[in-house]
Amino acid sequence: MADNSGLSFTGLTDDQAQEVHSVYMGGLWLFVAMAILAHVAVFIWRPWF
Repeated sequence: MADNSGLSFTGLTDDQAQEVHSVYMGGLWLFVAMAILAHVAVFIWRPWF
């Protein structure tokens, strides 16, 4: 059997978890930037207040 002493409850090592987290955070920031850009574009097109 494999030694699972270095794994978390997700089954990832610390290095793997940090890599997944960095990819997730990069995608999150891209989504936030696109959402802000879309809101600004719609506000320029048709202000809501």
